[in-house]
Amino acid sequence: MEPYYRHLDLRPLSELDDDTFAFIMAKVKGVNMLDLSEASITSKSIQLLTQLEYVNELRIKDCESLDDSCIEFLNQLTALTFLQLKSTSITTEGILNLRLTQLKELQFSAAANDNLNEKMKQLKQNLPGCSFIVNSKPWIFDEIN
Repeated sequence: MEPYYRHLDLRPLSELDDDTFAFIMAKVKGVNMLDLSEASITSKSIQLLTQLEYVNELRIKDCESLDDSCIEFLNQLTALTFLQLKSTSITTEGILNLRLTQLKELQFSAAANDNLNEKMKQLKQNLPGCSFIVNSKPWIFDEIN
């Protein structure tokens, strides 16, 4: 493994779990774009990312074992400009705890009964420079309110 990557796509590793990820990342120092989609990782792997110099884009789509416990570690990835959380076990309530000031785009899934309008207003206040893709659709804010 190299210390720095422009694009590190680990999707082809069908058996990627926390231990395998730790082994792979042992010598990595920084990644512009990291794709861990469909991996069997937990917050333990997200915590490992906090040891890197930077991660600018993180794709963890379909990582169903990731839940709200990884938010504290995601918040330590202060260089993140793009974050894809779609089809994880991270809740909308957990997403409201994100404090990533550099984030430009956030993609996530939300349950139909989540009272999204109010939560999205709060999320926009928390992440003012960010655009949102919710359930694969751009979220358009009602400018009247």
